[in-house]
Amino acid sequence: MLQQTHPGLPAHWYYDPQHFAREMKAIWQQQWICVGRESDWPASGNYQVIPLGDQNILVLRTESGMFKAFHNTCRHRGAVLCEQASGQLSQGRIVCPYHTWTYNLEGQLQGTPRRVETEDFDAGQYSLYGVALQTWGGFVFISLADIPGPSLTESHGHETDRLKNWPLGSLQLAHREENEVACNWKVFWENYLECYHCPGTHPELCRLVPTYSQGFLSREDFHAVGRESPSPAGQFLRESAETWAVDGISGLPLIEGPTEAERALGMTFATLFPTMFVVAHQDYVRSVRVVPLGPETTRLTVDWLLPASSMNAEPALIEKMTS
Repeated sequence: MLQQTHPGLPAHWYYDPQHFAREMKAIWQQQWICVGRESDWPASGNYQVIPLGDQNILVLRTESGMFKAFHNTCRHRGAVLCEQASGQLSQGRIVCPYHTWTYNLEGQLQGTPRRVETEDFDAGQYSLYGVALQTWGGFVFISLADIPGPSLTESHGHETDRLKNWPLGSLQLAHREENEVACNWKVFWENYLECYHCPGTHPELCRLVPTYSQGFLSREDFHAVGRESPSPAGQFLRESAETWAVDGISGLPLIEGPTEAERALGMTFATLFPTMFVVAHQDYVRSVRVVPLGPETTRLTVDWLLPASSMNAEPALIEKMTS
């Protein structure tokens, strides 16, 4: 393999709480962060509370079916509005449990029970503090930046374009797994971005994807040794394989949309740093969301997505997809 000359990061950046807090503010609270699939909020009034570093964000679906995000604090005394991680807002209202100040699902102040009326009080000045939100491919993203940067597709267009032929928005959640791993969030991304560890750690994967058995440190290494195509056959998977499964065979129907060339590759990755990556196959799509919980703890949420027509497939086929 090629000799890497770039110095590593200081060791304390992987465990120091103060540096972790700096990264949360400088990176995680400035970028577009994926908080779930649209289907996680199936009806008007459904909400989820999203912790992100020292911030607590309320994400909900409005009566019009759109999504809104707010800081989970009342404009009166700063009390927490929703104390449960998720739930249903009764009668389309957000009611502060402290003094019952009441907001609609658009975040506008609607009532201040038992408050003494005064001429100088303008309810229009006391809407909830909004948080920037956008959707892409059925995923919901928020940004805590004071002035959000370019949209997700503008900032990650070179990656989102890779999946433009997959109908991501209409795919349905077939299976979800959540795991907390005992590592700094950067360790996860460092392992994702190289395959130096693959031959020794993932021998089954290397048999399915022969390129990984080369132990490349980066995409640049891959091209530097003259490998202009993923394999002699122009695909990533071994020649007898159709999809990312233990035996390379799925049995699920093909997803409509990808070109024959895209199907032949066997897998197409899109990396939306720092929040997630998506890998699309000809029969299913998998996404992995990353959330730092602390300097040495990271939560991974893995979703397996299928077209509606595949959701009633034999349970064994869906189980095989996730194994």
